[in-house]
Amino acid sequence: MKVLVIGANGNTATRLVRRLAQGAHDPIAMIRHPGQRPKFDDLGVPTVLADLEYPIDHAVAGCDAVIFAAGSGGHTGKDKTVLVDQLGAIRSMVAAQVAGVGRYIMLSSIGNDIHSTSPIAHYHKAKAHADNHLMETDLDYTIVCPGGLTDDEGTGKVAISPDLHGRGLTSRENLAEALALCLDHENTIGKRFSLLDGDVGVKEALAAL
Repeated sequence: MKVLVIGANGNTATRLVRRLAQGAHDPIAMIRHPGQRPKFDDLGVPTVLADLEYPIDHAVAGCDAVIFAAGSGGHTGKDKTVLVDQLGAIRSMVAAQVAGVGRYIMLSSIGNDIHSTSPIAHYHKAKAHADNHLMETDLDYTIVCPGGLTDDEGTGKVAISPDLHGRGLTSRENLAEALALCLDHENTIGKRFSLLDGDVGVKEALAAL
């Protein structure tokens, strides 16, 4: 499966690209700057230059699946969060539909809510609007909502729940493994769930959805 990873240069997404490259799928890393290309060259992964604030149809064309793992980052303003996490995400969904890409996996966030009053409400609202739009499309979507992300070593064990308003931590390695495995678990299509570090193997937890 040819898989476009949007936001590939990010911390979690790079781990995801590495996993995909070592498995049965063929990742394409969507990056914003040519300077981000060398590390993907080292992985033997092709890249495509595109920016979520502009049309990305050329990046999506010919792909079988899209994994949205982009984010405006914690050091940008609220306007950039809306442009990337909400409008950019929706732009990628439209591009996927136009290109006939059926599979779409969204890296979202626990606690997302259009009525959020959290300390990062602008982020949670943007993610919620994007997720809501995705669920109204005809794409074969999966929405994965991790907790607070850590750089801890992956344990390969998680806790999956339909409760999107809990609390907890998620290692980026466990998250990357789950995102990659969702491609091979058709039962995750049409599902939205939280993913925290836990005690159940990732494959087993996904299979139980």
